Amino acid sequence: MLAILTRCGPIVAILALCGSLAGCGRTDVDLARFSASASDGRPSDDDDGGTDTVTTGFTTGATDTFVPTTSSSPTSPTSVTVTVTETETITDSDDTDDVECEIAAQCPVDDPCQAPSCVGGICIYALLDADDDGFPPFECGGEDCNDLNPNTNPGTPEDCFDGDDNDCNGVADCFDPVCDGVPDCGCEPSPGGEVCTNGADDDCDTTVDCLDTDCIGTPACGCAMSEAGLCDNGFDDDCDDLIDCDDPECAGTQTCVCQGTAEDCSNGEDDDCDLLVDCGDPDCEGVFPCTCAGAPTPEFCGDGIDNDCNDLVDCADPVCFVAPECDECVPEICDDGEDNDCNNQIDCADPACAFAPGCEAQPEICNNGLDDDNDTLVDCDDPQCAGVPLCQETQNTCDTAEFIPGTGTYTGETFGNTNNHEGSCGGGAGEAIFFFVLDEPSRVILDSIGSDFDTVLYVRRGACASGAQVGCDDDSGGSFFSARLDFTLLYPGTYYVFLDGYTIDPFGGPNEGNYVLNVEIIPDPPEICDDGIDNDGDVYSDCGDPDCANVPPCAGCNGGANPTAEFGVEACTDGLDNDCDGQADCADDDCSASDFYVTECCNGTDENGNGIPDDFNCRCNNDSECSDGQICYDDTANACGIPCTSFFGDVCPFVAPGSTCNAATDQCSF
Repeated sequence: MLAILTRCGPIVAILALCGSLAGCGRTDVDLARFSASASDGRPSDDDDGGTDTVTTGFTTGATDTFVPTTSSSPTSPTSVTVTVTETETITDSDDTDDVECEIAAQCPVDDPCQAPSCVGGICIYALLDADDDGFPPFECGGEDCNDLNPNTNPGTPEDCFDGDDNDCNGVADCFDPVCDGVPDCGCEPSPGGEVCTNGADDDCDTTVDCLDTDCIGTPACGCAMSEAGLCDNGFDDDCDDLIDCDDPECAGTQTCVCQGTAEDCSNGEDDDCDLLVDCGDPDCEGVFPCTCAGAPTPEFCGDGIDNDCNDLVDCADPVCFVAPECDECVPEICDDGEDNDCNNQIDCADPACAFAPGCEAQPEICNNGLDDDNDTLVDCDDPQCAGVPLCQETQNTCDTAEFIPGTGTYTGETFGNTNNHEGSCGGGAGEAIFFFVLDEPSRVILDSIGSDFDTVLYVRRGACASGAQVGCDDDSGGSFFSARLDFTLLYPGTYYVFLDGYTIDPFGGPNEGNYVLNVEIIPDPPEICDDGIDNDGDVYSDCGDPDCANVPPCAGCNGGANPTAEFGVEACTDGLDNDCDGQADCADDDCSASDFYVTECCNGTDENGNGIPDDFNCRCNNDSECSDGQICYDDTANACGIPCTSFFGDVCPFVAPGSTCNAATDQCSF
C-alpha cells in the first residue's frame, strides 16, 4: 500500500492592511476591506460621522476610536468609533474605491496574507484562513500547518487514513505515533479523483474541494464570463478547459504575443518581453553563443561570443568594463525599456533598479515571464505559484511534483522546463518531478522507455531538494537513450523521482520533449537467503534474517548453531560471525553501520571521544536491540543512537541527509 505525507506548499493569498489605524495607538489589530455592516449584511460606505461597528477575527473585546482623514474634510476629520469583537476582519474605508468582480481571482492582492472573495460583485478582503478552520497558516503568523485542508490544524486529532499531518506534529498517517499498529493506515486515492463539494480530500493530495487546484475552473468553484483580462495567472478562469494563452479570448494580448515569441540569443533584443536580453535570458542557457565552444580564450568584447567560458558575453563580462566596444554602456535608467548598462537586464529586472520607484515587489503573477516579487524566482519556479494549475502541469519544482499512487505509466512533456535539479549521472536540462510514499518495504522499478529525448532518471529519499540520492541512471533502458533504475528494496518513506534531460547541447538546445515514466512497485517482497541483500525490508539480510535461519545454506552455519543477526554490542564483540556473511564483529557492516562516524564500532565504547558510545554504528530493527538508553532510528538509518532531541546541534544531517529531528518520535525523519 502507498501512503501520502504532508506536502504543505506555499499559498497564494491576500490581505489589505488598514493604514488609517496608524493614529489609533494600536498595532495588534489588522483591518481589511469591510464585508458587512451591522444592519443588513451589505457593504456600507457612509460618511455620516456616526459609530461604525467593525468585527474582526481577533478576540479582544476592545473599542477604539480613531480619526480617518476623508477627501471631503482633509483638515477636520471625523471621529469614528471601532468596536472589535470576535468574527471576521473588515473595515469601513471612505477613501477606497470598490473593485468590481465576478470571481475572487479578479480581485487585486497586495499582500500574500490577504484573502479576497467576491461578494455581491465587489472584492472584499480578510485575514487569510483559506480552509476556514479558524487557524491562519504558519506563513501569516498562525498555527495551521496546511491551510488548504480544513481537517488539518493543531486542534484536530490525527486521521491515519487521509495522507495529511492533521495534528500538525510533523508526521502523518503511518509515521505518526498515534497510528502505530493501526492496520492499513495511509491514504488510498479515489479512482474518480477530487470531488469538489464533499469536504474530503478524495485524491490524497492534502487539499480539499475548491482549495484543490483540480477544482479551479469548475462550476462548483466559480467561473468568470471570459478569460479576457486573466491571461497570465495560470488558471482556467472561465471553465472552458483552456488556460491563459491557449484560450482564444487571450489571442493578441501582449502577454500571449510575447509568450509565442522565442528569444533570439544573439540579436541584442528582448524578444519574449521578460526584460532579459540574449544571454541574460535563461532561455539561452547552454546555447551558443551563450556557452563556450572549445577551449577558453581571452574575452573579445565585440564578437557576441563567450570566449573565456564564464557564461558572460562581451560587455556583460567585467573584463570588458573599459573596452572601447563598451563605451556606450551607462548606469541603468529604470523606466526607459533599455539595457543601459549592457548587462542584458532591462529596467526592473536589473539589480541596479531594486529600490527604484516603480520596481517595488508585487505579488508574483505566475505566467508573465517576470519576477514580480523580486525574489529571483520567476513564474512557476516561484513557490507562490505552486498551487496554480499551469505550474502543476509542468511538475518542474518540488512544490509541483506529481504523486505516483502505484504501478502505472505516467506521460507528459518537458518543453520549456527550467533546469532546477541535476543528478550525479546527468540532468543539465529541464526536468519533471514525481514522488511516491511507501508505508511498507517494496521493490521499485522505474524506466523512461518510450520517451522521445535523451533522458536521465534519479531518485532522492526524504527531501526533494536536499535528500540523499539513492540512484541515478542515464542510458540503461536499452531503447533510445532511455534510463532504468531497479531498486531491489526501498524502505518506507517518501521518494522523489526526477525525469530529466541529459544536457543542453550548445547547438541543438536542451534535451527535452515528450516523456514516458513506467513505474512498477512490488510491496513486501520475500527474502532471498543468499544474495547479500535485505529483500523483505526488515533490516535483516540473508542468514541473519529469521526467515532464513532454518533454510540451507544457513541452517547450522554458525559453528553448528543456526545463525542470528549481528546486531547489538554483544553480537558485535563475541568474535563470532553470527550471521554467516564472512565478516565478524567490527568488520561486519552491521557493526559499523554509520557512513559518517567511521571511526566508531558497535562495541559499547566511545572511540572518537565525543561522549557518545558507538555513534549510530549498531544496526537495529527495533528499540530492544539498542542499549544504554539509545533508540532505534527506524525511520532513517536503522541504527541505534541517543534521541535526536538530546543533541545540542542538529545531528540529523549526519544520520540521514535531508532528514530533520522530530520531537514526536525523538528520531530523525524525512
